[in-house]
Amino acid sequence: MEPEPKRGLLEGPTAKLVAVGLVLMAMLIPHLMIGGVIEEREERHRAVQREIGAGWGGPQVLMGPVLAVPWSADARRGYFFIQPERLDATVELAPQLRRRGLYEVPVFTAMARLEGSFNVTDAMMPQDIAAVPHWQDARVIAGGQAFRLAGQAPSLRLGDAMLPAEEGLPRWDGCMPSRGVMWQPRLAAAPDGPVSFAVTLPLRGSERFGLMPGPVRTNLAMSAAWPTPSFIGDDLPEQSSVEEAGFSANWSLVGGWGAARNTLCGRQSPAAGVELLEAVPTYRMVNRASKYAMLFLALSFVTYTLFELLAGLRIHIVQYAMLGCSVVMFPLLLLAIGEPLGFAAAYAAATLLVMAQASLFTAAVTGRRILAAAFAGVLAALFGFLYVVLSLEAYALLVGTLALFTVLSVVMALTRRVRWG
Repeated sequence: MEPEPKRGLLEGPTAKLVAVGLVLMAMLIPHLMIGGVIEEREERHRAVQREIGAGWGGPQVLMGPVLAVPWSADARRGYFFIQPERLDATVELAPQLRRRGLYEVPVFTAMARLEGSFNVTDAMMPQDIAAVPHWQDARVIAGGQAFRLAGQAPSLRLGDAMLPAEEGLPRWDGCMPSRGVMWQPRLAAAPDGPVSFAVTLPLRGSERFGLMPGPVRTNLAMSAAWPTPSFIGDDLPEQSSVEEAGFSANWSLVGGWGAARNTLCGRQSPAAGVELLEAVPTYRMVNRASKYAMLFLALSFVTYTLFELLAGLRIHIVQYAMLGCSVVMFPLLLLAIGEPLGFAAAYAAATLLVMAQASLFTAAVTGRRILAAAFAGVLAALFGFLYVVLSLEAYALLVGTLALFTVLSVVMALTRRVRWG
């Protein structure tokens, strides 16, 4: 009886698996390079957001209105601040998309209407008994760190008087914003009782709009024709409605700028408001999809290995590498097509391109149409499954884990009679 001929180094099943594993590890190099390209394009997108924000207006966080009263005591100077005892705010956002090259950034104009009243009490006066308030130089101020007015002039009705606006703010020693608008009411003395006000501020900005809540109670109503808002701040809206045509939300907030109503330097609560998100954030979705590229590659190699074990084929290790290059290109295609066309169209196009290339290559390698069709079916299932996982968000881990377990079970069943020696 003749001895069984010796197999070459890469001819045994175990040795072939080792070689395939080495090729899989080598594919990490182009995978990481493509990941670097994705990060670079995402950073460029953020840079464009900052550039458009610098020209149009950045994220808006509105503070005020506040009555700022200067005081003096000998050589010392300062301000004390009278905050509203109530504040009712209505903000209407008009979003739009600004494009620069391939990049789109959500920007908005906002009409903020703020109503309330100031009520000066002894507890709000300066603690220094020698301090003399200068009511004639008092200012009503409103502003923010990235405060940007739109074309229309802001207005203030204080009591029964309409006051002209003065853009810009004095230099503060306290915790007031550096940019804003102010009005001079020319008070002769401290008001005897509550003084009502109504402020209208036309603003423009990008990405986010928020309002710092006042020290007592702030009621905020916000609406916009934008279908994908993300509510921000410590408190979620008490009522909200999000539809395809837009959203509306209402907050009732307590506490904010400071522990005392004559200072702005206490604890500052995060502004309540909204962030305008992309309906389908292309770069975030591409980034998530790229994390599955090596898994897809491994499953493609497993399919080729099963063809060898079950169909008696011999596929050269270089052909594994060629297949790997095809599959690992998927995230790069997704990124390149997604920037001009959006994620959904890019996913369909990249899937068809990779499936066509890899399936035709498989047909040439195996010489069997049925195996090429089977491989195309495997890729279609993988790409379809990935799209579902990317859409699920909350249940992505659960669904992905169960799917991997199922795939492992199928591979174990198909290879149960393989002699690995």
